Amino acid sequence: VDLDQLARGTPGFSGAELFNLINQAALKASIEGLNKVNMHALEYAKDKLMMGAERRSAVISPETMKMTAFHEAGHALVALKTPGADPVHKATIMPRGRALGMVMQLPEGDQTSMSRQQMLARLDVCMGGRVAEELVYGKGGVTSGASSDIMQASRLARAMVTKYGLSEKVGIVFFDDKANYSSLSQNEIDSEVKELLSAAYERAKAVLIKHRAELDLIAQALTEYESVSGSEIVDLIEGRGIGG
Repeated sequence: VDLDQLARGTPGFSGAELFNLINQAALKASIEGLNKVNMHALEYAKDKLMMGAERRSAVISPETMKMTAFHEAGHALVALKTPGADPVHKATIMPRGRALGMVMQLPEGDQTSMSRQQMLARLDVCMGGRVAEELVYGKGGVTSGASSDIMQASRLARAMVTKYGLSEKVGIVFFDDKANYSSLSQNEIDSEVKELLSAAYERAKAVLIKHRAELDLIAQALTEYESVSGSEIVDLIEGRGIGG
């Protein structure tokens, strides 16, 4: 068992949450008939607690699975190619909760704040899924799968403008959510948020167009294996193949 990897994958967990993780891992090991709790069981338990239970009973069409694979591959590839982005821990197209797939990123050590570069990188990663769908299926073929990504990006961009003082046009000022500010200020905020999101979209698009071959490789691996680790994705795009 690699306890360092497990610790990196459970940032902010309380003692009770870690206790629950060990319990879940023990149950998994018991179900599989193991006499010891191994790393696979611990990873399974961590993923279940952080991402939700697997929905193996879900009936997913091959076309939907393929689109989900490209969507998640877009997130993963933008994360790998963008300075300031958190390292990719795992990408999966196994349905969990209401999500058809997801990419999990883990920070290096405990973090109490983010730099502007890290925030911009997070915006870019959020846009990676929608951009990947457009590149593969065209603007008319995109799905509603990016709704949560767009919501996360919009919330972060608005916080950058209204709470973190990271907008040159609006300035270093804090806007309370409940405050009634002028229509002029509201228009400036909306304009800056839209500009941040549009810029992130264009950066993500440039990355995926430049590395289109790698996008196809990651999507193909996800379709074949359902889940791949960050290190396996790196091996894949560097030509070593999974397990190579």
